[in-house]
Amino acid sequence: MSIKDIFEIKKLPSVFFLVIAVVGAFVFYGGNYVLIKADPKTTVGFYAYIIWLLGCGLLVTNIIKFIVTEIRKIILTIKFKKEYRETLKNLDEHEVSVIREFFLQNRHALEFPYDHPVITGLISKSVIFITSSLGPNNFIVSGGKTTFTMNKYMRSVINPNEYFGLNKLNKQQIEKSRPHFLKNGVWD
Repeated sequence: MSIKDIFEIKKLPSVFFLVIAVVGAFVFYGGNYVLIKADPKTTVGFYAYIIWLLGCGLLVTNIIKFIVTEIRKIILTIKFKKEYRETLKNLDEHEVSVIREFFLQNRHALEFPYDHPVITGLISKSVIFITSSLGPNNFIVSGGKTTFTMNKYMRSVINPNEYFGLNKLNKQQIEKSRPHFLKNGVWD
């Protein structure tokens, strides 16, 4: 954790409540370790004690919220990975050959014909996305092609040697099973 992370706007209230809780604990219960001792029976001490209790309560609330959020992220990640594995099982051989190209060429973005039925099918299944430098809803088309990238979560689920059997295929078998619109020397 860097200094920048400590002063991030979203985390600032949590840090503030942590400081209040720690300082208040020393001021009210620090014993001989503190120079200033507050007494909750005085007017100032009473209000400081109330602020300290509120700070501690909000700190505990933020900690619980953080834990619940992290657990929710883990559960959603497991759910999405299961859904992605199911999607991968239900792809036809043409769709698999397009996905395999990302691993064969070891690239994160490839150029495909944007109106090809296999490509539109993969887009509708959220396997690949149109890459754009102009924003999420705009893309540049050069000829009949545009650049696509693979869903990063889908990519993390795939082990190319297991899913495609790449370690068992030779160059000729790979060339035979490539998408027809990528043949004839398009790949490196």
